[in-house]
Amino acid sequence: MNERIPKILWIARDDGGCGYYRCQQPADFIKRMGLADTEVVLRTPTEQQMLSADLVILQETGSVNGAWIVQTLLRNKIPYIVEFDDFIHHVSPHNTAGYPAWNPSTLFTYRSMEAARTAFAIQVSTPQLAREYFPYNPFVYVIPNYLDKELWDNSLVKKNDDKIRIGWMGGNAHADDLKMISGVLHKLVKEYPNKIIIETMGMTKHELTGVFPFKDFNTVCPHCGYEGELHHYPGEAQREYPLVVSSMGWDIALAPVINNSFGNCKSDLKLKEYAAVGIATIASDVVPYREAVDSGSSALLATTFQDWYMGIKSLIDNPQKRDEMVRKNKGWVDGYWIQENAQKAFDIYAQVLTRASTIFGKHNVI
Repeated sequence: MNERIPKILWIARDDGGCGYYRCQQPADFIKRMGLADTEVVLRTPTEQQMLSADLVILQETGSVNGAWIVQTLLRNKIPYIVEFDDFIHHVSPHNTAGYPAWNPSTLFTYRSMEAARTAFAIQVSTPQLAREYFPYNPFVYVIPNYLDKELWDNSLVKKNDDKIRIGWMGGNAHADDLKMISGVLHKLVKEYPNKIIIETMGMTKHELTGVFPFKDFNTVCPHCGYEGELHHYPGEAQREYPLVVSSMGWDIALAPVINNSFGNCKSDLKLKEYAAVGIATIASDVVPYREAVDSGSSALLATTFQDWYMGIKSLIDNPQKRDEMVRKNKGWVDGYWIQENAQKAFDIYAQVLTRASTIFGKHNVI
């Protein structure tokens, strides 16, 4: 008979989307289901927090602080899993969030891979990431990014003003991705005068400078009242984010990703978010989005300028096609609610705990 449920500690590297989806959300639902006693800390746990844990999920790697955490865990025989949501070996210099740390002039990548080698396992969000990190540890587990049905299962609020709204949302690491399709959007705006509005949500105006060849953000013509071609909206707190996205009334959503090793290791989270609120989507033909389409997503895939142009144009001209894509996507995303998948994540942690108890000779709490 089990004496107690295990204590699992997540050490998140940020309090944004990565920390939320990979740490806070699974911790909340595993605890809600009564599977484990869970706790999430940002970057720097106390020694007591680590010593009280049966298992640690470590996202804070690479820094000196991360190295101290690893040494503390190893010294006290506390099993830990290293969590990767990106391919840290190939971060673009234009990635303002990641490149200051993940570049050849620092020790961040070296420290992270040392942590991965001594960990009981590596946890990643995609099969492609698993393939990239397998050389560092034979125990690599894929836990996809899931959505909270209570937050994301919303209906899109349409705006009946005869405008076509084309939207993108994301963090501050995507300037290169957006610049890749900016010429396509400029061509379409000129072909559909006073018809198309491009809206971005999440990056700051400074980060978007030079990405689009349009006029200033959110400008209104004093003579005709035209509201401008490009609108920008700031990011929102994680729990409010889904409702805000559904209120934008976007007709078409964009998911451009540069086709390189970093982009091919990204997850399909953006497609899931767009699908959940009911927006027809066109995305880059990269590994995560291609695998999503293979599994049932109705997103259009594009590679060349012509692909993007013709794909977006077909969605502008065909509202019935957009509606059909939305219906199909709603069925696809139903397989990715955290409510139905938290048990799968915990089962992986239970495997690691069982193996750790055998190696360390500790009492098995599973």
